[in-house]
This record gives sequence, structure tokens and C-alpha cells, in this order.
Amino acid sequence: MAAPKLYQRLKTAGYPWQIVTEFHKNGNPKISPDAYQLGVRYSIGGEQRMDRFEIGSLPDALLRLKQAGVEVLAAKNGVKVEGQGQTPTASRTPVSEAVKRYFDNLEAMGKDPKSIRTYRYAVDGFVASYKKAFIEDYEPQDMINFMGWLRKQPTKKRKHSNPERTYFNKCSHVAIFLKASGVKPGLKKNQYPRYHEKQVVAHTDDELALLYGAANAEDTFLLDYFIGSMVRDHEAQKCRYSDLTGTTLTVHGKQHKTRTVEISPRLADAIRLRGKHSESEILFPNGGGRPNQHLLRDLQDLAERAGAKFHTELHKMRKTGASRRYLAGVGLPTLMHELGHESLAVTQRYLADVKPEETKKAVADADFVPQPKAVAA
Repeated sequence: MAAPKLYQRLKTAGYPWQIVTEFHKNGNPKISPDAYQLGVRYSIGGEQRMDRFEIGSLPDALLRLKQAGVEVLAAKNGVKVEGQGQTPTASRTPVSEAVKRYFDNLEAMGKDPKSIRTYRYAVDGFVASYKKAFIEDYEPQDMINFMGWLRKQPTKKRKHSNPERTYFNKCSHVAIFLKASGVKPGLKKNQYPRYHEKQVVAHTDDELALLYGAANAEDTFLLDYFIGSMVRDHEAQKCRYSDLTGTTLTVHGKQHKTRTVEISPRLADAIRLRGKHSESEILFPNGGGRPNQHLLRDLQDLAERAGAKFHTELHKMRKTGASRRYLAGVGLPTLMHELGHESLAVTQRYLADVKPEETKKAVADADFVPQPKAVAA
């Protein structure tokens, strides 16, 4: 039986073992130069494992696999070893079962419900484009087919959208699902959708003055809070009056992570005063007393009333607060913690466009304090 060329990949079927590495010449001088190494992945009780075996020759490997009941196909040279005692679908996982198990596990691990919904949109789309019954039948071409399917779906035209980033995110979510199901996505990094990272810049003082000039009391508090606390949208929705101690605000992020942010006495006083007149324990309730999930819409309504010609969003308010603190002399390690970044390098990239040595005037306060509105005589 002639051995196939090195690096020829074999495929398995009908048994929960999958060859994950090709036959490689073993570089260990203590082993015969004719020896090869075989890597086998298998599942026991839902736990993924992988073993490597040193084998003297390809026929030896095929014999071992045959004894284990594995059907091996080598397309190029026609080598075939029939499986014993295993049916072709005995250990395969239907796609619907793989999806259910994946999302059941996410919920059991306490993943954020909003994140789970985002992952589900991506995985449901992949399932709609995937024409195979079993998750183990996946091939890298199936991910490429999913990319083509995504591009054919109708999407809302948004002025500041980044569709390539959206495609990349969905493919990444599907890749995570595949790995969790014991399947390798198999694509190289440059095969995923490419996108340009959107650069968020801070608002200028003139832009902030325009927004504050059109703001009512509720709008003013929203602006003060997002600039002064530098929180993300979903974090603001969770904030309660009891999260404030003195000038220290506890912020609740995803995965039950918390961090603290030192806010200005002015903002702290505004939160306490607001709490005295609120019937809700949360800072931003909707009409039903639940967290307001339309804070971005409220901000953009304000921008429209103000006649703003510039783009504004809640993340831009976060960047504005961080930039002003940085200009006021707050160190990067402190900002890394208060922004909830995983590393100092992330914070450095985030504030790379803010250059304290080039500013023409010192920022005395990280908050923006609007000038009093002029009153017509």
C-alpha cells in the first residue's frame, strides 16, 4: 500500500474521531526516519480531547484506525479502510442540536442576554445558508458561502454604518460557535471580511455648547452623565442611584464585571438631586419604570433640535469625557481602569489622537460646563 505524500489530509466519517493533523515526518532523531505522527481528536461525554500517536508507517496507521472502527478515506490514492461496528451517523450532531446546546451553554454561563441575541442573529444566518444536516460536515467553503449569503441580505442604509465591520463580526460569532461545537472554521485571517476601524473623535467645545444650548433639564443630565462618567450605553442603562458613594460611581459592565469611576462633585450632586425627585431606583427609566434603551435616540433627537451639522453618538460622549480628563492630566493607567479597557495598549490607541502637548489652553475640569444661556431683553 503506497503512502500518500506528506501533509495530505485524510478525512474520517462514522466515528467521533477526526484526524486533525496530517501525516508528518517526525523530526525526533531518536525515532526511525520512516516514522510519522498522527493527531486524532475525539469526544468523551461531550469533552473534546486530542491524542497524538507515533506510527511506523501509513499502513500501520490505517490498521490502527481500522481496529478502532474508523472509516478512512484518502481521495488522491484511493486508500480506503472500512469501518467496523459504526454507523455513518451514529456520533454526528444535527445542526439544530449543536445550536441549541451552544446557546443553552451561554445562558448557563451567565452571558449577557443582549450579547446572546447578537450571537444568535449571526448563527441563525449561518444555519439559513448552511445546507448540511450535521455540524461535522462543515467545510471552510461553508463559511465563504455564508459571507456571500450575508451580502445578499437587505440592510438598512445608515449614514454612519460600517457594513464590512458588521460582516466581520457575524463571521467571528459563527467561528466561535463552530469551535464550541468541535469544528475548526478553517479560514485564514485574510479570508474574513476586511474593514476600516471607525475613528471616534471627541466633540469640540463649540459642538458641546450647541447641544447644551438646545437641551432641556433631562437632556442636560444625559450629556453631563455620559461625559462625566465615560460609561457605555448598556452600562448607563444599569446604573442605579445606590451605585454612587460620595464621588465614586460603580459601573456595571458585561459578565457581571464592575469598575469604579471618580466623577466631579458637580455631577455627583446632580445625581443625588435627581434621585430625590425620582420614583425609580435607576437613573434612566422609561415610562414603564424599566431601563431606557433608547438613550442614543434621545441624544440624536437633541442634536436634530439643535440643528447640529456634526455626527453625535453616545460613544462620542464617552470619548469626549476621556479626552478632557486626559487633557486635564489624568494618567493613562487611571483612564484604563475607568474606561474598562483590558490593557493599557487599548487605552493608548483610544486616546492616540489626543495630544496634550499641542493643546493651546489648559482644561481645568474634565466635565464640560456650559456657559449660561443669553436671555433676550
